[in-house]
Amino acid sequence: MASKIQVPADFGRNHIGAPVHGNLVFKLKDGEEVRANSMILSLNSPVIDHLTTELNQQTLEAEDFRKDAVDSFIEASYTGELENINKANFRDVKKMSHVFDVSWLSERCAIYFEELVAALTEESEYEEVFFVVEEA
Repeated sequence: MASKIQVPADFGRNHIGAPVHGNLVFKLKDGEEVRANSMILSLNSPVIDHLTTELNQQTLEAEDFRKDAVDSFIEASYTGELENINKANFRDVKKMSHVFDVSWLSERCAIYFEELVAALTEESEYEEVFFVVEEA
């Protein structure tokens, strides 16, 4: 029976730059590479677990994703928190969470989107009220 090693939620935050984390390579556009630890990503993603343990892949093609989104995906996987998401990289982080089947990250992306829409709705209502008052 296979078991997974449990890593403290904040393990990655202090150790993201450690050399041991570079055994999995995400290949981006223009030949750029982002390295990560396959074990930590596998704890979050059954897809990455399958690719790295059963198929022995050490390189993942990620040309469709922005570098900052890949970085955010990796950091979220290491820390268990979604902190470095923004309007610019949101779609790619969401897409990566779907492609690599990281359900908790997909749920956090949905919450971020709902909060973004709510903020836009509030701004819209504010602008409508502002313009109505100004015209009167």
